[in-house]
Amino acid sequence: MQSTTEIKKSTSVYDSLMDSVPDYSHFFTVDELINRSRNLALKHSSLVQYRDIGHSQNGETITMVTIGNGAKSLLLYACPHPNEPIGTLLIDFLLNALFDHSELLSKYTWHLIPCVDPDGTRLNEGWFTGPFTISNYARYFYRPRLEEQVEWTFPITYKNYSWTTPSNETQALMHAIQLVQPDFVYGLHNAGFGGMYYHISHPFADIFPQLARFPSSLGLFLAKGEPEDPWITEYAPGIYRTIGLSEAYDYYEKHTHTDPETLMCGGSSSSEYLKEIGLHKTIFLVTEVPYFQSSVVTDNTIIPNVTRRDVLLQGLDTEDQSNAILMNLLEQIKTAMTLDSALYRASRSSLELRNTMATNYRQAILNDNSTLEPATVASRADALYISLFYKMLTVSMLDRAITLQIQQKSGDIKLLEN
Repeated sequence: MQSTTEIKKSTSVYDSLMDSVPDYSHFFTVDELINRSRNLALKHSSLVQYRDIGHSQNGETITMVTIGNGAKSLLLYACPHPNEPIGTLLIDFLLNALFDHSELLSKYTWHLIPCVDPDGTRLNEGWFTGPFTISNYARYFYRPRLEEQVEWTFPITYKNYSWTTPSNETQALMHAIQLVQPDFVYGLHNAGFGGMYYHISHPFADIFPQLARFPSSLGLFLAKGEPEDPWITEYAPGIYRTIGLSEAYDYYEKHTHTDPETLMCGGSSSSEYLKEIGLHKTIFLVTEVPYFQSSVVTDNTIIPNVTRRDVLLQGLDTEDQSNAILMNLLEQIKTAMTLDSALYRASRSSLELRNTMATNYRQAILNDNSTLEPATVASRADALYISLFYKMLTVSMLDRAITLQIQQKSGDIKLLEN
């Protein structure tokens, strides 16, 4: 138990840190992130360790900055998905603010990765300086296909499924984890649209009320609707257990008649990897802060005579309709799309995966009795409207891929322009 003096001291440090956060007006480019962290390391060379932990698919160096000499090892990594740069601002802030708080450097050792996916982040830089609108975000959006994502290509063998080919970026993160043996890992993800929510590895129920209060204190909304996937365990409204491939496997094994091995794609997550290498006590946290939000995500008013299954199936009906149109488009343009760009791989793979999974996903929803719970206004919004936001981003990537193909002046240009 902390003493009253320790609690007051911790609160004072927290307040001081919060008061010193800059009013960031834009996101940094990859080059800016590299330069700012390198310059910081040069400025404090006696206190900072700056090292390479790996290289990206395109050969860019992935670096980690270590500050402090405390007993507890903390690992924070930004851009686990390259369309999620909010965490880069936190790391940039900490790289400067920690030197004003010696107590944080003596108690903890901070391992900070400014950008774990430089290749993908560069493909998002078009929206980093604004305007911060949904249309501009979508216009320059990029997120890799599952098989190339840092967060979802960790090696795993689970029941009949095996994935043994982590991406270069994932290998860099694996190296960092093995190197620093963290007591706490903060995967700096963020959401796109809706509300704020958390994933945490352990059910620390005593801190859940505080986590639930944070969003409103920052002018944000706690998301109380549907989780990202139906197999995710909810600890409390807006607070979920961290996820891995094994949960998805078990869910489809329980609720469908299809061999789940045939439904899995990619590898596992960083949180599951920690357990794979024996770091069961390591605390893993994700805070999903959205770029764009709506208060509807907080509305837990029950909709009379409507279940979660009803709204989820209605959402699937809408997605099936849009998928049919988009799969037809992919078929029409496939001979003209000769450029194997990251944008084309990502958009095509996302659409094909959803199309492949649709029948089994529907069957699972029908067999999962937890979906018979009453629907709320928030859960309906997630199932019917917020899901469309993310489909729009996939379509935008496909549009970028087609534009890139046209610019290469190869393939059937007239077909693509039409």
